[in-house]
Amino acid sequence: MSNPYQIRTDVLAMAKDMLDKQYEGQMKLAQTMYDINKDNMDLAQEAWKKYIPKMYTMEEVMEKANEMYSFVSEKK
Repeated sequence: MSNPYQIRTDVLAMAKDMLDKQYEGQMKLAQTMYDINKDNMDLAQEAWKKYIPKMYTMEEVMEKANEMYSFVSEKK
């Protein structure tokens, strides 16, 4: 059985993994938009600027982990 510290570590890792996958999906979308519009450089640059994702922050990882961990800490 896992102890509370291990559970928190696992939830933090899951939150980071979720945000990594979200970022990877956004990067694929941005690259696809760029590739579709590369013949028209103005549209390609506009699409790239619009869809390029920003990397998540540590605060966002913690926020996601807290959101995911809330079901463990709620007493019902």
